[in-house]
Amino acid sequence: MEINFETSLLKFLLILFRCLGFMLITPVFGRREIPVQAKIGLAALLSIIIYPFVPDISFSSNLWILAASILKEFMTGITMGYGVFLLFSSLYLAGEIIDMEMGFGIVNVLDVQSNTQVPLMGNYFYILTILLFLTANGHHVLISAILKSYDMMPLGEAVFQEGLLNNIIVNFKDMFFIGIKVALPVVSIIFLTDLALGIIARTVPQMNVFMVGLPIKITVGFISMIMVFPMFFIIIDAIYNGSYEKILITIKEMLVRP
Repeated sequence: MEINFETSLLKFLLILFRCLGFMLITPVFGRREIPVQAKIGLAALLSIIIYPFVPDISFSSNLWILAASILKEFMTGITMGYGVFLLFSSLYLAGEIIDMEMGFGIVNVLDVQSNTQVPLMGNYFYILTILLFLTANGHHVLISAILKSYDMMPLGEAVFQEGLLNNIIVNFKDMFFIGIKVALPVVSIIFLTDLALGIIARTVPQMNVFMVGLPIKITVGFISMIMVFPMFFIIIDAIYNGSYEKILITIKEMLVRP
């Protein structure tokens, strides 16, 4: 009876640490506004629900091997959530590009999640996307992905190999591509405004284009963001489906290939 209890406890700990690692880094559950106790409690509740569906495995009696297994599961959860984190970070990149074009390059706000300064428009894009993501039940997608991970990759079978590193590099590439695509419509309109101001500066040299151009670029930037607002639904759809796909691809890269 004692052996079964120890085995059950170790199995629960492995499940808990994978869920906890996932909760700590994903954009929805990993924000600093959510207390640490709430994250641990949510991970524990999710682990209790998952526990009956995870098959039993044999454990070594060596303490160091057990500690390494728990750390491995914790890193597995972080690795799974990292792709989603990069996907949402592309919005900060898009905001940084737009800020530089609108004249807000030196205006930053404090992000309480990362405890760093983030671009003004990037923070706007990020918060808006999080709200729309939650409205579309995106957090259910993240929870279903962590549940699916135990079917695809049982406890203790994760392998950190070269394919996983390549997958992380691809996620970085996608982050830059998505950020540029989000910022491109607004940046293009502001570029045409700069072109028009340049023509005015050549034809009317008496006009101080710098003093006139800065408020015009800010106004045009806000108007263009309102014009391209319907694009956000396309972004949400890409993030909604992309989050689940990136988690599954990461899991496949951590599986042992024959």
